[in-house]
Amino acid sequence: MPSPASHPSTTAIVLVAAATDDGAPAALLAWEQTTILRRLLDQLVSLGVAHVHLVTRPAFADAVDADLASFTGLEVELHPSATIADDLREIGAIAAEGRDTLIVVNGDIVTHREALAGLLADPRVSTGVLSTGGRTGRPFTFRMRNRRGRIVGANSAYHYCHRSNLSFLGVLKVSPAERPTVVAQCAELARLADAPPPSWVEEHDFKALRWRQSLARSELRAAARLAEEDGRAVPEGTPVAGEEYPAAVLAAVELPLEREQELRRRLAAGREDAGALVLVGLVRAGAPLGNSYLRELFWARPLSQADVAAAQERISEFDEDKVLLDTAVKATDGFFTTFFVSPYSRYIARWAAHRGLTPNQVTSFSLLLGVLTAAAFATGERWGMITGAVLLQLAFTFDCVDGQLARYSRQFSQLGAWLDSVFDRTKEYVVFAGLAIGASRTGDSVWLLAGAALTLQTVRHMFDFSYAAAAHQVIAAEQPMPLAQAWDSVNKPLPPGETRDALARADAASVAATEPRQQLRARLAAGALRSWRRLDRQDAIRWSKRVIAFPIGERFAAISLTAALWSAHTTFVVLIVCGGGAAVYGLAGRLLRSVAR
Repeated sequence: MPSPASHPSTTAIVLVAAATDDGAPAALLAWEQTTILRRLLDQLVSLGVAHVHLVTRPAFADAVDADLASFTGLEVELHPSATIADDLREIGAIAAEGRDTLIVVNGDIVTHREALAGLLADPRVSTGVLSTGGRTGRPFTFRMRNRRGRIVGANSAYHYCHRSNLSFLGVLKVSPAERPTVVAQCAELARLADAPPPSWVEEHDFKALRWRQSLARSELRAAARLAEEDGRAVPEGTPVAGEEYPAAVLAAVELPLEREQELRRRLAAGREDAGALVLVGLVRAGAPLGNSYLRELFWARPLSQADVAAAQERISEFDEDKVLLDTAVKATDGFFTTFFVSPYSRYIARWAAHRGLTPNQVTSFSLLLGVLTAAAFATGERWGMITGAVLLQLAFTFDCVDGQLARYSRQFSQLGAWLDSVFDRTKEYVVFAGLAIGASRTGDSVWLLAGAALTLQTVRHMFDFSYAAAAHQVIAAEQPMPLAQAWDSVNKPLPPGETRDALARADAASVAATEPRQQLRARLAAGALRSWRRLDRQDAIRWSKRVIAFPIGERFAAISLTAALWSAHTTFVVLIVCGGGAAVYGLAGRLLRSVAR
């Protein structure tokens, strides 16, 4: 199913700065019958990008110009730039010129078109990044920190953010409203890049050490694995399970030539990554940055022909349509939705997509089924209760289909999100009314129970929305660190010659200086949260926690089952008991998280 194109006035800045071992631009490496750069530009054209500013090194300019000589359908403007500081100045100048959406992307990345579409075509992410929570691209992609759907910290070759949980995949989308921020931050970043502060140099050296240790660790583990398979003694210094190689052991490892070359390529590419620095600038300016997940699609940044060959082999193993269909299902869905609805609803979503149906049409149909459910329940007859139970499950199925259709076909809209939320509440409350009316017809007045169930559910939704709003207010109120400071910390910038360990000690001393009782509460709450999250590693406990939260799938399943087998009275008692338990569970978790901050 082809994705809808992004806005036709979208402008892209494509960065061609990373080099291969022989000094050629990595973006011009051969890919099938074309090059990596031309493949990327083809994808951007198909997504509605009409104007590209190509920022590249003067030594690459002729080769890039020759590669694009026969390229049609796109207006390309070449910007020779000698250093990363000049790259930043070029980006700032381009951002100052236009008023449309701006895309900043590395010209040497290889990914599925649908991965780009997930960011470019989603109007809900006006400013954001392509990201992954998995190990794709690690350890050489730069890490970020995501809180409640917003990027609040970012790495570059010269910056570090603590508690990172996502990887930046080299594609940045900037809304027209944030263009002035890009202009201002690029000017400051360029000034700093001309003469990097000591903390930047230290952070770069620290990353180089960590990346080398990562490669050395891989070599040692491979050697230990081979020794074990051949029945030989495991090499001396191999740690037991759960332990780590000492730094001295890693430092003594002599990397093979290809690993040394890989390390040099990645370090050089990191130093030339202006997109990562622009991202740091936006984050530290407090810009609201969302993210679009790669999901299970392919991504790579090949910097040698051997990397290209490996990437071509891996990407050929992907069934893009199957991946899109599988990942149309939300990973955070409840137990009932995941195991009893999504296994078939995703195929209804694909059927709807191929017939041109929109998510809003499916949402409206789901609401109609909800109204019919209420009408069936309102009869008070056994046949009506059974019919209503079946109709409610159909309504919920199509409630899942609309979101899966939106994710599969990239048909996102603010209106659709609002309709989905409002119609969900409307279906649920009209079903309550239908059950109460039907019970009254049989002489069993349950209006008090219905009112209690409706009030409880309304309060739960109020808790959800108010907590989310408060959390976003806290994020927005946080003071970002200056760009000259490498470490993303509340402490003062690192003095020259100080190490990250010194800053960690300063953090510990700062915590110790706080009021003892408050410190104890925060530590106990944080410990409890860590233990509680650790339990998520066990599938049974993780799914049990989702059932206890009593999400909409479980609520509709409970309504259908109790109404079909028993009565409206039983339905409302179950809703009140289970909903009350879920409210207490949710409130306790939020209080714990609030105290732990």
